[in-house]
Amino acid sequence: MGGLPYPELSDWHPKGKVTQSYGLWNEERGVGLRAVIVVDKAGIVRFRQRYTPGTLPDPEEILKVVESLG
Repeated sequence: MGGLPYPELSDWHPKGKVTQSYGLWNEERGVGLRAVIVVDKAGIVRFRQRYTPGTLPDPEEILKVVESLG
């Protein structure tokens, strides 16, 4: 996804630390839950949606949120 005008975050190391801080960690399985979180420049969560396995995020919905942040 190169060329995006905003940063993306991946939770690789230490494993799950960011996921845990957002309450999206499955301790039993040792994995993060499927989710998309959009955080504005001030660090405020503007969008948070969990997805069940097999359910895909709606890219248009997420794009609208990102565009609204200007």
